[in-house]
Amino acid sequence: MSKENEKTVKIYKEKASKYLETTIEHDNLNPEKAKHKREKLNKFLSDNLKYIPKGSKVFEIGSADGKNAKYIESLGFEVTASDIAEAFISECKDKKLKTSNFNILKDDFKEKYSAILAWRVFVHFTKDDIVSILQKTYNALEDGGVFIFNAINREIKNTDQEWVDFPNEYHMGAERFYKYFSKEELDEIIKNTDYKLQSFHKEGGENQNKWLVYVLKK
Repeated sequence: MSKENEKTVKIYKEKASKYLETTIEHDNLNPEKAKHKREKLNKFLSDNLKYIPKGSKVFEIGSADGKNAKYIESLGFEVTASDIAEAFISECKDKKLKTSNFNILKDDFKEKYSAILAWRVFVHFTKDDIVSILQKTYNALEDGGVFIFNAINREIKNTDQEWVDFPNEYHMGAERFYKYFSKEELDEIIKNTDYKLQSFHKEGGENQNKWLVYVLKK
């Protein structure tokens, strides 16, 4: 576990409640935009999980408010929502989700899954962290299972990594570690695994290139 991620985990454990509050405030600034983003993500999730048998087990890494996990559950899957902060776990429990206090860099999966999701969490991992995560998720998937994740595109940033808090959007009152990857760098990392690329696209930001979105298949 990298020192960068270890420090960021500590911040989330201390300030998860603040994150939940500011996320709601942010969405309320432009409810229509928030609704559109949610509908777009839901469609992406349903499109990429439609070949997984209903009732299959799905695990989400870093569930935060549990909205992704709850939507996936509504599609007919057995979902485990996980996070490292008790405030996030509590929020997921309030949504009647099965939960796990789980640190992907320290803890082992106890079951096999048909799909694993890590949405907007790769931003807090170093390259070595990601190499470890890809191996661990691969081992935890059933044959034919999928791993879905995204990362912030390096081409929109003027640095590879930074410590940052946001003045308005998702403000927490403490800086967290952010790591940015080029598509070429992530492609090279993935090439050194046994995963097969199922799909890739870019989305978000002014030019629809903020996020690098991958669906990998075992």
